[in-house]
Amino acid sequence: MQVNSLAGHQANLLSQANQVSTDDPASASSFAAALKGAQSANTSGPSPSTMAVDTNHGRHAVNLDDYFSPTPATGPVNLDDVPLLLPSAHNIDTLSRYSEDKFKALLAEYDIPAPPESLEFDAEGKLRLPADYPYREQLSKALEENPSVEEAMRTTLALASHYVGIMEGAAFRDEMSVARSQAQREQIIQKYSYLFDDNRPAPHMLMRFLNDGSLLVAQKASA
Repeated sequence: MQVNSLAGHQANLLSQANQVSTDDPASASSFAAALKGAQSANTSGPSPSTMAVDTNHGRHAVNLDDYFSPTPATGPVNLDDVPLLLPSAHNIDTLSRYSEDKFKALLAEYDIPAPPESLEFDAEGKLRLPADYPYREQLSKALEENPSVEEAMRTTLALASHYVGIMEGAAFRDEMSVARSQAQREQIIQKYSYLFDDNRPAPHMLMRFLNDGSLLVAQKASA
């Protein structure tokens, strides 16, 4: 598994990424409910699917099988009390490895000979497969019958999109911190003016697959 297009200031800014939580209320609610279910569902000890993830309450061991197949909450969820997944490099790598393992197992279970060239989700979170992928119907059915695998992939790409956005803003902050004059600051602001566009779309991420099912997370090139 590899993560592509996430370079640039990563080492210096990972601590900043680890302090950033999802600012989408709907996503935050989903993450909170899922993580609460994951933490309470398995108390018998760690399993192969239990992995350490970064949250706004620190790094916690979470059973990802339970996380992506949560038990519905029986009462109201206080988001302040529930750790939320952060768009950190560690989380993206962890969820990518988890998604890769689950995807390979799914291909084998449904006797699908080869993965698609890529996989992505549209703005509404709906799965998109290449139109010329010969096993499109079989894979769509497999994912429909195993929604936790699709949700793991969807969450991985959502966090990656947030992370790329953080890295873009971090480059601006780094350059501004060493600017020596107002003229240099104005040049930097002009260089990164796109960051201040309220209508700027979030980075669109997708998964690319090798023939053996290995995946990498990449940023889709602008049309």
